[in-house]
Amino acid sequence: MNWLGADQVYAWSFPDITDDTNAQTLADEFIEHALRWFGSHLTLPKQTLERVNLLVKLIQRQRTLLVLDNFPSLSFEVDFQESNNQPQSLGILINYLAAYNNGLCVIASQQIIPACELFQQNIVQHTLPALNDEEGAALLRQRSVMLLPNTLSKMSHDFRGHPLTLDLLSSYLNNGGALEEVNAMLAWRDEKRESLQLRRVLTLIEQWLWKTPELLLLYLIALLDRPVTQRELFLLLNSQRQAWFQRWLKPDETLLALTPLSKLNLRDFSKLQNRLYQMRLISSSPDTGALHLHSMLRAYFRERVRARFPTIPTRLQSLLEKCTQTSLPTLSPDIPLLPTSNMLYLKFGHTDIQSTITATRNLGVKLEKSALKKHWYRASIIANHLCEHHLILGNLSAAMYCARRGVAYAELSHDQPSLMQNTHLLTRLLRVTGETHEASCLLKRANYAVNSNRLTQQLAANG
Repeated sequence: MNWLGADQVYAWSFPDITDDTNAQTLADEFIEHALRWFGSHLTLPKQTLERVNLLVKLIQRQRTLLVLDNFPSLSFEVDFQESNNQPQSLGILINYLAAYNNGLCVIASQQIIPACELFQQNIVQHTLPALNDEEGAALLRQRSVMLLPNTLSKMSHDFRGHPLTLDLLSSYLNNGGALEEVNAMLAWRDEKRESLQLRRVLTLIEQWLWKTPELLLLYLIALLDRPVTQRELFLLLNSQRQAWFQRWLKPDETLLALTPLSKLNLRDFSKLQNRLYQMRLISSSPDTGALHLHSMLRAYFRERVRARFPTIPTRLQSLLEKCTQTSLPTLSPDIPLLPTSNMLYLKFGHTDIQSTITATRNLGVKLEKSALKKHWYRASIIANHLCEHHLILGNLSAAMYCARRGVAYAELSHDQPSLMQNTHLLTRLLRVTGETHEASCLLKRANYAVNSNRLTQQLAANG
């Protein structure tokens, strides 16, 4: 595909903005990634305004097709002034590209994109219309809904030809849903109640899936702030059954509600996921396979799960990071990783970095086997070595995860030297990442355990 003569094509899909999401952080992530892609050989400036100006020049110098999907509804100034001493990067980017662009910028958003009035003649905005009765009926037929043409047209009319709502209805009917339940729903033609109609369909689907593992999985995906892969979800759920997870993280009643999912093996979990695919409730990224939820569906099911489980933990996202070992380094480039040498893989007898990666994977397998067999002392030693390997590879999140497991396994093994070794390693990582309070508490707990054990030994020796 020649993309109509474009010299380069760049696409970015913004994550959904939730209550806990920093909109400016999403903009910074986009600018950071785009700068690395357009100018990988350049030294990037640190100031936000300078970074935006550089990105604009890189885009404008060639015929660039820039696609921005799910553009966030940010409240930024539409001129070039700063607001609250923070440059509104996305607004500046749009205004520059509207003023001059050798290529084309395509933005998909749920709101009208604000831009300086001077450049409105260079901006064309299209509002996607709803389907008419015939088009809605054709969509339902395409989705294999075998009903009379008049029935399909009436259904399209009742639900205002909203494609997402009709798509969900077809999925509901094709997977065993009752047509009587659909006909019993009141039809509102008021535009202000269009979202309410979609919510009624989602309520119908939720009641249909009540007390099924499919609904629990849907809840879990809706709670996470980013697309997640099947492997990450499976590891998160299965970690709940391990002793180190129960001892260290102490899951509350909300996580225990996900127990039915944690009992599934990988094959059953894949079947569960495929059923949600077939029902068109989730989708997956074509490049990473990460599970994704439509923003309207995410908002509805997140609201519902918080209503069912009021104590939903705000740390669920951090739990996902700790249980997957797939995160990128969380330290900024200005802070050296531990250890600091780029050639420390030689310390472990590896000739190159690829050998270190292979050895790290093998250690991970050995760690899981030792944990399943409840060989706690061996698991604590392996976790310590695995933590050092991840540090060499620059994966701080995975190193922190292994360090926590090492402490938990050492506590279960009641081996004091192993406990102190793993505790000191974990406290080093905590201090580097700024979590000094947790590091102090961890050291106090470890010293108290060692002193208590010594006192017990002395009392036993004295008879």
